[in-house]
Amino acid sequence: MLSQNSLGGALSEIKGFPLFAGLSDDLILNLCANSEIKVHQHKEQVFTFGEPASYFGIVLSGAYKLSRIAISGEESVIHFSSPGDVVAALVMPQTKPVYPVNVKAMGPSRLLLIHRDIYLQHWLKNSDLIIRIQGLLSTRMARFQNQKIMQRAPLQSKVAAMLLQLVAKDTTKDELEVPLPLTRKEIADTLGVTVESVIRVMSEWVKKGYIVTTDQHIKILKPDLLIAQVDE
Repeated sequence: MLSQNSLGGALSEIKGFPLFAGLSDDLILNLCANSEIKVHQHKEQVFTFGEPASYFGIVLSGAYKLSRIAISGEESVIHFSSPGDVVAALVMPQTKPVYPVNVKAMGPSRLLLIHRDIYLQHWLKNSDLIIRIQGLLSTRMARFQNQKIMQRAPLQSKVAAMLLQLVAKDTTKDELEVPLPLTRKEIADTLGVTVESVIRVMSEWVKKGYIVTTDQHIKILKPDLLIAQVDE
């Protein structure tokens, strides 16, 4: 079994995630047995769509982009996984699991990799944990569905809604920062619009003082005004 020392400081991080709330240290160590902490650089590929899935991961820090290539050949961004999120867990029980999406790091990020055997031995037998994972997936699907619903909304509303979703955990602050490096193209790919249109909207917001952007990082200076954009 993995010891607390070999897991390092990640144990305290993991205990702070809602997925593991209320679980004992011994149970968490069993769930993370023989795991490995991987550090990834920006845009480094972690999992590849269609390849055999032997590992799943828990995001410890940074963020990971989940995407697939559309028929047109363009990348379609499905979700940005943030700390506490689980990546590729639900395919583990399949007879011959394959990764359902491409997964890339967004900026320097850390992922706790856990082998499929551990999932089958420990995770799958814990019904409460499986329900929690399904809850995370439901939240992810709800966000994806919300993007679909907003397809007919004005572009400003789409971009504002996406940025606010990415910082939803910090909505009590006067200023919000998107916790991952995000290009205009990635925003456009996620929303299914052109890069030029996203650049136009965000440039206008910069001029008005709604947001500020530096090195692919976005800070929302006036969240209330972006919320108003969503409600239009």
